[in-house]
Amino acid sequence: MSPLKEIFSDSGVLSRSAPGYRFRPGQLDLSQAIEDALQRRSTLIAEAGTGVGKTFAYLVPLMLSQGRSIVSTATRHLQDQLYERDLPRLKSALGASIHVAVLKGRANYLCTYRLERQQESGRFSRPEDARYFSDIVRFAGQTRSGDIAECTSIPETAPIWSMVTSTRENCLGQQCPNISDCHVMAARDAAAKADLLVINHHLLCADMALRDEGFGELLPTVDHIVIDEAHALPEIATAFFSESISTQALSSFARDCLESGLAYARDGASWPDLCGRLEQCVMDLRAQAGAVAPVPTAGSITRPRMAEQSRLSWDQLDGQAQARWLDGLAAIESAMDHVQEVLLINAERHPEIAQLSALCSEYCGRLAAFKLQQPDAMLVRWMEFSRHGITLRLTPYEIAERFQQELTRQPRAWIMVSATLAIGGRFDHFSRRLGLQDAQTLIAESPFDFPQQGLLLVPQRLPDPKAPDLIAQLLAQTEISDLLDAVSGGVFILCTSHRGVSYAAQWAEQWGARHPDRLVLVQGQAPRPLLIDQFRAHGAAVLIGSHSFWEGVDVPGRALSLVLIDKLPFAPPDDPVLRARSKWMEQQGIDPFSAIQVPEAAILLKQGVGRLIRSESDRGLIVIGDSRLAETGYGRRILRSLPAFSRTRAPDEALHWLTAAGHSKPPTETELPEL
Repeated sequence: MSPLKEIFSDSGVLSRSAPGYRFRPGQLDLSQAIEDALQRRSTLIAEAGTGVGKTFAYLVPLMLSQGRSIVSTATRHLQDQLYERDLPRLKSALGASIHVAVLKGRANYLCTYRLERQQESGRFSRPEDARYFSDIVRFAGQTRSGDIAECTSIPETAPIWSMVTSTRENCLGQQCPNISDCHVMAARDAAAKADLLVINHHLLCADMALRDEGFGELLPTVDHIVIDEAHALPEIATAFFSESISTQALSSFARDCLESGLAYARDGASWPDLCGRLEQCVMDLRAQAGAVAPVPTAGSITRPRMAEQSRLSWDQLDGQAQARWLDGLAAIESAMDHVQEVLLINAERHPEIAQLSALCSEYCGRLAAFKLQQPDAMLVRWMEFSRHGITLRLTPYEIAERFQQELTRQPRAWIMVSATLAIGGRFDHFSRRLGLQDAQTLIAESPFDFPQQGLLLVPQRLPDPKAPDLIAQLLAQTEISDLLDAVSGGVFILCTSHRGVSYAAQWAEQWGARHPDRLVLVQGQAPRPLLIDQFRAHGAAVLIGSHSFWEGVDVPGRALSLVLIDKLPFAPPDDPVLRARSKWMEQQGIDPFSAIQVPEAAILLKQGVGRLIRSESDRGLIVIGDSRLAETGYGRRILRSLPAFSRTRAPDEALHWLTAAGHSKPPTETELPEL
């Protein structure tokens, strides 16, 4: 018997060390395919259905292989799960002596130098920041890693963290007086010594992007790379191969210049006037942007004009609007030039001033690139508006060639694995995005009995899926409310937009008052991990969320018994990057809706649907409020990519199935209307 067969067998080391372990053929098939790719240093794309056990399927051959390995996950939460739970269990079971480390981006580590600077200034923009800062000071005296995720009393999204962590732009590097206490350097030193290193996709792509500038540190020394949750990689890679500059970054730069100038070169310039002019130019650009920022559509809840994030392509502006934007950017450039002159004169007086001078040059370069971008380049020039300000972006709409360059730099194994990569049993879409046409492929089927464990309902009577208040109309239907009233376990209401979450939250206020025994949780009320923990603990809660809850959430058992999805998750057709990609596809004679929109909607829908059945004993109902899934050719194409649930279009059938005894047989597909 081969080592892998022995390890994964019913009597193997995994079975002996993990009560409840079951042999799953798909897990062994996947692990053997990964072992083969590691040995041949080739590329493998694999879809592992829910319940296959993909984590151990790739960790076991990695631990048995020769050479250094990287495992990249989609989120920091998954990094922590791997490093703190899965890897220690597996190392113990296998008796492996390999050295394991975890590395995150520098913004995840406390910077002791910036902490001291903040203590000296004592200035906070919000009252809660001062309270949070006291917790951070206590945390600094206790932590060994400096990982801010350990400081659970403060949300990871709190603005205070940006004051006490560093970025690539403001890090003083070897000139930092606190370098001997640097948590980032300590984490990187541990990473350099690791046999198996756990990172995330953002850090992986940042390493790829920086290699063009000669600063890539991770990839040159690695023999094997496993990309877990690989479906998220193309979008993250696209973002990292882009260039951007934001009004928020420019304002922060102006404030940093003022603070450092007054601290280390007070006599070197009229710092308030110099930095004040730059801040005023940035404010003028933001004010001007209000005239062109996309306005929320009719029916959305009342909010400030720029509170909802929105996007606008440069080519959507008329000539006069473009001229005004260019004038505003030219004013910022002029102010930056004056700041740069003074920074250069005073650069030798302190490392912070020298660092700001280098950052000023970089920001000026990004502004110039945005202003001068050529229309025939494979880039889309666009603006993103939010309540925090404006971000100017240059984004490539095709990254396959760039990604292929990384794959061919040196021989190594690349393993791409996720529960959602194939569309109708094929990997064409994912392969095309990353230029992986020569990769080996594998689908490891889920061990779950989806026809018995789940029912998919697309009601016959549904509102227009393009209605801005679609979720409100769905929740108002008697057939839907009857299902929500009847289910004894927990409910996910997954919306395709933040606006949908707002409508559903308004509904939940009245529904919750009629059901005081049910806990209603809404995205934004608390940090995501806390909401999920509360949902699991309650057992019969209702959670309302948008895209961040469509994936990476594992709630087995009755605590999640019904998932309601408002509609097919197509990207907005006016998205600037999508518009550019679509136009490029059309020029090649390819239908962009079929080649881009449908596959990406299918992958995201598979993620949302995949929240429901998480174990062999789970049982539940999926409700999708979009008739296009049942009544259009592309909808049926998406349907074929979903787990093989039993199906119905009759809400009364679904209600009967939902309220039947836990082990009652669901209706067979032949007894249901064709879907």
